[in-house]
Amino acid sequence: MNSLTVLAPGLLTTVQDLGREGFGPMGVSASGAADALALRIGNKLLGNPEDAAALEMTLLGGTFQFSAENCVAISGSDFGATLDGQSLATHTAFKVQPGQALKFGPTKSGARAYLCVRGGLDVPKVLGSRSTHLLSGLGGWAGRALCKGDVLRLGAI
Repeated sequence: MNSLTVLAPGLLTTVQDLGREGFGPMGVSASGAADALALRIGNKLLGNPEDAAALEMTLLGGTFQFSAENCVAISGSDFGATLDGQSLATHTAFKVQPGQALKFGPTKSGARAYLCVRGGLDVPKVLGSRSTHLLSGLGGWAGRALCKGDVLRLGAI
């Protein structure tokens, strides 16, 4: 299984896409990426559809390990990302190898950073979206923020 393991979740890391519309009367806001443009840029760098699910990190990023070679992109705010200690620029795509650790620190600018993976994150759609809606506990990864030890399948598209 092609997967990503959460070694450290950061302050608030969730799965987000461009959100779900039309469920406000049921008490479910659109949710989705707080910085939709950054999510679109990250997905575009990989050739994904613009609404592919990705990780959204808030203020302090996490650390993630990959089970297989993958092409990933970082977009949004600068969280000082490193891959096995090597600094990475935002708004770039690059390859990761099995076992490598991709680490994000505290924000240097802005509030949200995105980790996009070629093929997107393979979590079930709920009400037409893969986005996490924390208030209702819907979507994303079990309807919650990520925790240490979570393993997410990659390549939903």
